[in-house]
Amino acid sequence: MIDALLNFVANQAENEVFSGGLALGFLGGALAFATALARNAVRRLASHALPTLRVDGRTKAFRHLEAWLHDHPYTRRCRNLAVACFVRESFHEPEEQPVWLVPGPGSHLLRHRGGWLLLRREAVEADTRQKDREVITLTALSLRRDCLRSFMEELATRYDQRANSVIVHGPSEFGDWEEIARATRRPLSSVITAPGLAESLLQDAQIFLERRDWYAERGIPWRRGYLFQGPPGTGKTSLIRALASELDMDLAILDLASSRLDDAALRRYLAAVPSKAALVFEDIDAAAPTRESAEAKITLSGLLNALDGVAAAEGRLLFMTTNHPDRLDPALIRPGRIDRIAEIGPLGPADAGRMVLRFHPELPELAQSVEAALAGGGISAAALQGHLLIHQSDPWSIPLVLSQGRAG
Repeated sequence: MIDALLNFVANQAENEVFSGGLALGFLGGALAFATALARNAVRRLASHALPTLRVDGRTKAFRHLEAWLHDHPYTRRCRNLAVACFVRESFHEPEEQPVWLVPGPGSHLLRHRGGWLLLRREAVEADTRQKDREVITLTALSLRRDCLRSFMEELATRYDQRANSVIVHGPSEFGDWEEIARATRRPLSSVITAPGLAESLLQDAQIFLERRDWYAERGIPWRRGYLFQGPPGTGKTSLIRALASELDMDLAILDLASSRLDDAALRRYLAAVPSKAALVFEDIDAAAPTRESAEAKITLSGLLNALDGVAAAEGRLLFMTTNHPDRLDPALIRPGRIDRIAEIGPLGPADAGRMVLRFHPELPELAQSVEAALAGGGISAAALQGHLLIHQSDPWSIPLVLSQGRAG
């Protein structure tokens, strides 16, 4: 039998097809062996030379990591996904959390603050007395030993305090979004506007966020835009922050005048707005391009396409503010891009009195005096707040100051 096999091989040695196939087979086997050897060597090198951290699925750190993964732009383009359902940890969160998608089992390469993290998610079998559990192994492509500790501490700070703050995101130097500030949640009642205006805007946004299926059934893009217009200091930005607080949303603020932005970068940013964040363009009249701005890096057509083109994100709330609505191109604020325009003007006497009572609820007579001092006129919310802060020790001087200001 063996002799026959050897004779067959010897007879086929001069056959080019047979000898070529045999050579390819040996070459393929050698390449497979070399690949496996290299992969094992890289894995051993990574485990010994690069910072590595295992995060147990039963820990709070694991929940922080999954929350971060849910927010990360990588998850939007990932095809291997898993479902994460988070436990209610604060009064501000609903009792039943929505289903969140995160990268699924396997390896994933994610960018963070200009560096790279290799993440491997796997299930670990337990004995018969326990449930299987998940483990996420993080490897930082860095030689800094403390980088993963700093990363997990950052996540703990962000997601433990999230219920009590509004996270403000801005563009990073690496072309993605990053946290740039954290603002204490602000109740809607702390913003003094025309009676019923703030409540009406909040209700409008809540209805929008709850009607995803309604929009889909009618083929309407699930996006809503608001324009707040009025003089400087009237509380436009404060109203946005209060609405975000009530809606349990963060803010993503983009400066259209930034030298970093062109049409392509703008599309990328708007397509990857952080999860549960409202997009904000402040002072849009000063920053937005016009049809005549030939040297602008962002064109008007590029901005309009980024806002509601084919690649525009769904489920987006957009807030714009302006001091000069007459300078805005009509195409920028047409219905479908801007759905509600709210005039945020100076405080009238009655509204100013309400603001005084927020600072001095024990002095209703002071509120009446301020109203009398402003009779027939008004004052910006920022200016009145400035008087209230300056004259904390002598609030009764405020009506006199206001009267003198009007007389002068």
